Order: sequence, then structure tokens, then C-alpha cells
Amino acid sequence: MVRSDNRFTDRAFKTWAVLAAALVATVTPSPSTAQTSGPIRQPAAQDSDVVLLEADTLTNDDNANTITAEGDVQVRHDGRTMRADRMIYDLNAGTILAQGSVQLVEADGSVTYTEELQVDEGLGVGLATNLRSRFAEGGSMAARTAARVSVNRNELTNIIYTSCPVCEDGSRPPTWALKARRAIQNRESHMISYRNATLEFAGVPVLWLPYFAHPDPTGGPRSGLLVPNIARNRRLGAYYEQPYHWAISPYQDMTLSARVHENVDPLYGVDYRKRFYSGDLSFDTSFTREQDFDSEGNRFGENEWRGHIFGSGRFEVNNDWDWGFGVERVSDDLYLKRYGVSGAGELRGLYQGDVSRLVSQIFATRQDANSYGSVAFLSFQGLRETDSSVLTPTILPMIDYERLFEDPWLNGQLKWTTNAVALQRNDGNDTARLSSGVTWRSDLVFGPGVVLSPFAQVRGDVFHNNYNTGAESETFGRGLGLAGAEVSWPFMRPGENIDVVVEPIVMAAVGSEGGDDPRIINEDSLSFELDDSNLFRPNASPNYELWEPGPRLAAGLRATARARNGANASVMVGRRFREEASPVFGPNSNMQGTSSDYLVAGQVDMGRRLRAIVRTRLDDRNFDVQRIDAEVRTALWRLDAYGRYYSIDDGGAGLDPSEELTTAVGVQLVRGWRLQFGWRRDLDSNTNLSQEVRAIYEDDCTFLELAYTRSDTVDRQLGPNEGFQIRVGLRTLGIAGGV
Repeated sequence: MVRSDNRFTDRAFKTWAVLAAALVATVTPSPSTAQTSGPIRQPAAQDSDVVLLEADTLTNDDNANTITAEGDVQVRHDGRTMRADRMIYDLNAGTILAQGSVQLVEADGSVTYTEELQVDEGLGVGLATNLRSRFAEGGSMAARTAARVSVNRNELTNIIYTSCPVCEDGSRPPTWALKARRAIQNRESHMISYRNATLEFAGVPVLWLPYFAHPDPTGGPRSGLLVPNIARNRRLGAYYEQPYHWAISPYQDMTLSARVHENVDPLYGVDYRKRFYSGDLSFDTSFTREQDFDSEGNRFGENEWRGHIFGSGRFEVNNDWDWGFGVERVSDDLYLKRYGVSGAGELRGLYQGDVSRLVSQIFATRQDANSYGSVAFLSFQGLRETDSSVLTPTILPMIDYERLFEDPWLNGQLKWTTNAVALQRNDGNDTARLSSGVTWRSDLVFGPGVVLSPFAQVRGDVFHNNYNTGAESETFGRGLGLAGAEVSWPFMRPGENIDVVVEPIVMAAVGSEGGDDPRIINEDSLSFELDDSNLFRPNASPNYELWEPGPRLAAGLRATARARNGANASVMVGRRFREEASPVFGPNSNMQGTSSDYLVAGQVDMGRRLRAIVRTRLDDRNFDVQRIDAEVRTALWRLDAYGRYYSIDDGGAGLDPSEELTTAVGVQLVRGWRLQFGWRRDLDSNTNLSQEVRAIYEDDCTFLELAYTRSDTVDRQLGPNEGFQIRVGLRTLGIAGGV
């Protein structure tokens, strides 16, 4: 026997290169191990072929015909590292054996541990005992033995899989674990399949599965059945939804689903997504053939095809230009409510709809450092009973353009804006408008901190009205302009713990006439209201068709307190005055007279302990509350709460007041458990718009939710509804539950 640290025969050197490459590239039973196949290569000049072997001692036993590396043995090859206390290459048997604290670290950070690993020279057969594997993407696995029976197939015995943290001393079982006597790992499909598997929670068996399979965490998207959704509500009854995920390619996938209901016919769904080099697109649709039905699931009317489609896409043309589209359509107004389909009101382009009005659009935008432009074509679908499809306009098109010019005069800013829009209706008036103008503003500081901000605006508008009542269409224009200044004088009092800033503000301007032309149809400012956000605007209306004529003055006071610990509070009080009333402003605009109501807004931010925002409008004669919007959030100890109160008193305008209260309370219970209560109530009609109670358990690897929801709203044939759902989420396996 010869012991040597640095003397090898040529055969020994080549043999150790083979040994090193074999051990590092071997197929271990961990799902995180990347596989290689084909002949083992000798060391070469390329980095991917270099094998680095380190050991305290190397022994070449000519009698036993073995080569042994001992003492902190490390083998590095192609991004992988193998460590062991001892490695033995039996030249007679053609086997390689790694012993003692064997550890394999993959290039992605995944780690496999085993006490002993044995493979043959051709890597066709391998055996590991007491194997443990930790995946870089989350999760861990342990097995008594792991045998490699072919290049892409490993057989595991007495396997445990979980994505939960595992106590090394075994004092506490993981939140959940999947156990089986036998499992197969397919390295080509990246799937792990179990026979006679048991799902345990906190060490207690809760579900036996004769067969179960899931992708390993490193396998990426795979095709197969997803976990089902199971729930019940009054309209649909109990229902079961089974989705199937089709991984078409690394860049596109599709999910097909079928939902079977107790009360009505099945609902089918298709969800498609694809990524391109320049952007992405997605479509979500569902369909069924069914009659209308009420809140009890009773059917009526004609049996016909019904469905919905939501879709969006956006693509880059070059560094400045992009284009996209958004689609939102349903077959009938109550389809989304009847089947509990979510997604309405999401942003799918430049413009966003809501749960009662869907928006379909196609658009293009251009943006650089000093300009922005967009063009969009939009179509709307109203879902309320009062919405009329013949009166709802189609926008063909909407064009916006802005360009900034810095420092043109007096260190100011000049902005050129252009807006054009054309509205078409099946019935009613077709209108079009083109507006273009420039706005200049500068901020100057004088003397003891007085800030003077002069401004000016010039704009021209061209209108075209096509009257479907039979009157002759007409085209006309107007020229508008205003000039004025805003003056503020902030006073600051620094303190040891709190700094206070008080800032009086006055804005004065005079505008041209031309806002009350009866031929101008107000399309873009139907819900305009003066509040704290536009009190100091030179022209209070933020859009184009309303114009505030004549002299106006806005005065107010801002006060802010900031503490050293980051807490802050502020309040603003203000009011707006005009020389004469304008008939273009309606009774709800807070601009119908020569003076507005008092506007008061305040906010407090003390971090998680307390955050509050209050915005209110007080009558200018008796200080009665005309409108209030108050929102409060707090989190103390194990309690967090949210509340919002909203009230509009338009009784003076002949309209019913509107009053609504929304509350949500969460309580953190024992480890991982919390309760949530939610309530939204229309105080005018004494109707619960929604209420819910949820019990939730959540930790690093598990999500469990038990929820009861109810709504007492009535919308045509759909009355109150209530439902119960259970959702279970196991990290790396998915979420099962109802909607």
C-alpha cells in the first residue's frame, strides 16, 4: 500500500478525475439536483470540465485496487460542490462510495445531505441512505433510502416531504407533512409521485391518499390538475371546481376549469397567458348555457349561452412608444354577481372601470423626459339597472398630449397641453371637442420667506355637436384665458420634540368669460365638486368643458406638526369666493353661489398605532355638515382595526342623503391564529351591504381560512346571499378553497 499527498501515476490521476466528476454529477435522490447524462469527461481546459479535488490525504492501495480520499474531502465541478469525510473508488467493482456527512450543494443553492452515497462508474445505479434535502425554492425532504434505477428515475422509501421549518431535535413536528412508504421521482418531468400517502397536520394524520403527485420545487411550471375549489352559497348551492393547468411552453400557459353546481348547470373557464419579448397578454373567460336564476337558484327565462371575458395586453414598440388593449365584457348585467366571478374594476389599460361599469379599450402611448402623449379608443358597458346601452357613449378616440418647457421666464415652467375627444351614441347627441393651450407658472421667494407664484393660462376650444333630435349639427369655438398669483407665507417654530409650521395661503385670479355657452354639453365633469384637493386651483374644474369665469379668490390656512420620532399631524381650513355666480355649476358642486362652503381636512400619522384622515364640508351659514369622509386605522397589541364613515347631505338639492359605515377588526389569537370581522352598512336604508367573519391560521408554510360571508343587497331578481368557504394553502403544493 502506498500513501502519498502529491504523487500519482497517470492512471491514478485520470481515475480521480473520473471519480470526482462522477461523485459531483451523480444523481442524488433530492428533487433539487440537476441531472447530467452521457459519458464522463476527462479534465479539460474549459471551466465547465475542470474538476477540483481537495483532501487531507489520498491513498492508493494496489493490493485492494482502491483509491481513497480522506479528511475534509471536497470535489467541485460545473457549479456543484460535494463534501464528505471519506471517498473510496473500488477499481475492481467499478463503484464509488462517499461516506460520512455527505453533502452536495447545487449551483442554485439547494443542498442534499446523506450519510452514505454509492454509485457505479457509469452512473446507472446509485444508492443513498438517510437522505435529507433542502430546496433553494423552499421545502425539504427526507428518505430512509434513495435508489437511482435509471438515468431519470429514483425510487425513495419512507419519505417525508414538507415546506415547513423542521426542528433539528425533532421536539415539534412541522405544521404539515406528506408521508409515504414509497415515492418515485421523475427527473425528466420534475414530478414526485407518492403511493399510499398520508397528509399530517401537527403530526396527526388527517387525509389518506392512495396516489398523489406534485412538481418538485425546482421543476418550474408543470401541466396537471390543480387543487380544487369547494364552497357553497345560496344562489349556486354547493359547488366543486376542478382546474387543470397546461404549461404550453416556458412563456405561455393555460388553465381550464369546470365548476359543477348544486342548483344550476356547470360553468366552464379558460385562463390564458403569454409573454413575448416585447410584452405580455392575458385572457380570463367563463361560459355556460343556462337560464336566468334568482337568489335561491330558481330558474326562469330562456336557456342561452352566457359568459364573460376579461383580457389585457401591453407591448413596447421602442424606448418611447408602447401600445396595448383591455377587454371587459359580459353577456348580461347580473352574470358576474350570479356566478361570483371576480375581476371587474381591475386596471387593464390607461383607463379603469369599476364593478358597475366595464371598460374595453385599445391605446398607444409615447413618453420621454419632457413630454407624454396617448391615444385611446374606449367602449363602456354599464351593469346597473338604470344604465342604457343606447345612451352610453363610445369614445372614438381620446387624445392627450403634454410637453414641458423648463425655465422659459423667471425660472418658471411652461406646459403645453392638447386634448381631443369624440363621443358617439346609438341614441342621443354625438359630440366632439379639441382643446389646446399653454400654462405658465413660477415660484419666487421674497423677503422673510414669502412665496409668490404667478401663473397664466391661454386655451382655445373647438366643439362639434351632432343632434340626433333632428336639429342641424353645428361647430363652434371659444377662447379662454386667466391670470393670477398664489401667495403663501410659512411660519415655522422648531421645538425640542415637535416642529410646527403654520402657512396662510391666498390664491387670486381672474378668468375670461365663455363658460356658460348653452351649446356646450358637459361630458367630462358631471360629478365635479370643489373640495380640499382643488380649492387653490386657478380654474377649479380639473377637466375641459366646465370653465370658471370672472374674478375668484381662495383663502386658507395649513398647519403641520412633525415630531422627532416621525409622527405628524396636519389640518387645512379654506374657502373660495367669486364675484358672481355661474349657472354652469350645479347644486352638488359647492360652486353654485358666490362663495363655497367651508372645507376642512386633517390627518394624523403615528405609525401603526394610529392613522386617521378626515375631510369635511361645512355649510357657510350654519356650519351644518354637508359632507364628511373619515377614515381611521389602528393597531395596538394584538388588535388592529379599520373604520370609515361617509356621509353626503344633499337634502337641500332635493336628493336623498347618503350615509355609509365600513368597519374591519382583526384579533391575533394564539400562535398563527387570528380572527377578522368585516361590516359594511348603508345607514340610509339600514341594509348590510356586506358582512364577514373569518378565522385564519398562517405560518411560513401553511394557510387555512374559514369564512362566512353575507350580503343583504337586492339587485333586480338577486336578493340577499350568504356563503361559507374553506381555503387550505400548503406552500409548494397550492391552495384549495372556494370563492
